[in-house]
Amino acid sequence: MNQLPPVPALGLTLAIPRDKVQHSIEAAAQKGAKLIKERAASPEIMQALKKQEWEWTLETSNILKQCFTGEAPALHFASNVYFEPSLKMDDFERDCDEFPHVVKGKLDRLVGLHKVLPMIPEPPCGEFMAAQLHPQIYHICWKPFERHHFGEAIVLAVKEVEDAVKMAVSGNINDSGVALVRKAFDPEEGILIDKETSMTDNQGVGDLLAGFLGRYGSVQQNSVFSFVETARILTLASYLLGVMDARKPVKAEEEKPADGGFEFEFLKPD
Repeated sequence: MNQLPPVPALGLTLAIPRDKVQHSIEAAAQKGAKLIKERAASPEIMQALKKQEWEWTLETSNILKQCFTGEAPALHFASNVYFEPSLKMDDFERDCDEFPHVVKGKLDRLVGLHKVLPMIPEPPCGEFMAAQLHPQIYHICWKPFERHHFGEAIVLAVKEVEDAVKMAVSGNINDSGVALVRKAFDPEEGILIDKETSMTDNQGVGDLLAGFLGRYGSVQQNSVFSFVETARILTLASYLLGVMDARKPVKAEEEKPADGGFEFEFLKPD
């Protein structure tokens, strides 16, 4: 059968203390087990059970989102359960055969999460690990990283960093890669030079960005990288995106209307 594994492969960190996660998973499993405690006696009861199963799935998914820093466990739990379909012609009889497989499949996933809980880091370790990835890097690069498509993950991370620099200069520099960074951080005319910090600090930020784009800008999607090396590269890209978030030029505040508001001529007294 094409059944998914009981636990997502990578990226599990707890968002709340482990004992609370354990209690939440156990409570959800007990609630799900009640759905298949007895065989449905009528089509009406079966329809009610299917509705309860759907509500249980949504409720448990939301609980898992609160328990873990990422959405992988919740999405994994709610995904389709694969089983050998019933060949019975009657809809009610077919539902009676298939419904327990659906619930048991999701219960197995909860049991799998419960078993690996002792090995999943919790706060503050979990918070530290979650902070390693910038939200953009996590959103764009996590899926290929999880699938061990390391070259693709690095290519996407490099693009995110370069795009962040291009956005910060508002399209005023037509170059790309290292040349883009050098012009953006030029000591005399650089758009991204922070005048409130030292020139050494500005040069250091520019060197970090230029070094990253120069080192990994030529990586191809089929390039070979190890798991550890890719994780470190994504962490570095996350740090650089955080730096760029702080380097975006501050826009001038829009003029605020006067306290008294605008006075229409036709409302003024004669």
